[in-house]
Amino acid sequence: MENNNNEIKPAEAVNTPAPAPVAPAPAEPAPAAEEPREDKIVKGKYVDYSDHDLQTEILKYEKKAAQRTTIVAFALFTIAAVLLVAVILIVPPVIKTLEQVQTTLSEATELVDKAEDTLENLNDSLTGMNDMISNVDGVLTDNTEAMEEAINKISNIDVDSLNESIQDLNKAVDALSKLLGR
Repeated sequence: MENNNNEIKPAEAVNTPAPAPVAPAPAEPAPAAEEPREDKIVKGKYVDYSDHDLQTEILKYEKKAAQRTTIVAFALFTIAAVLLVAVILIVPPVIKTLEQVQTTLSEATELVDKAEDTLENLNDSLTGMNDMISNVDGVLTDNTEAMEEAINKISNIDVDSLNESIQDLNKAVDALSKLLGR
C-alpha cells in the first residue's frame, strides 16, 4: 500500500490484552460455634473481639437494659396503682374527718362564747353582791349605833321606879274596874 497523505486508512483493531479476572477477596469465615469468651476489658476497651462479638455484647447489654426498663416500668405502675387505691380509700374518710373536726371546732367556739357571756354575767352578779354587802354593812353599822343608843337608854331606866309605876297602874286599873263593875 502506498502512503498517500490524502488517503484515509481504516483503523486497525488493536488487540489489547483483557484484564485478568480479579479473585474475590476471601470472605471471613462465619464464626464457628465457639465457647463464649469472657469479657476482656483493658483500659475500658474490649480487646480481641471481632465486630460480631462486639455486636453480641451490645445486644446482651440492650436486652438487660430492656429488662431493667420493664422492671422499673412495672414498679412505677405498681406504685401508681397503690397510690390510686390509697387516694380512693383514704382521702374520703380523711375529708369526712376534717369536716367533723370543723364542726366540732365551730361548736367549741360557740361554747367558749357562751362561757364568756356567763362569766361576764357572773362578774356583774358578783359586783352587785359586793354592792349589796356594802349596803348591808352600812345598815348594820347604822343599826348597831341605834342598838347601842337604845341599850344605853334602857340601861339608864330605873327599874325600881318602873316597877313601882306598874304597881300603881295596876291599883288604878283595879279601882276603875270595881267602879265600873267588872
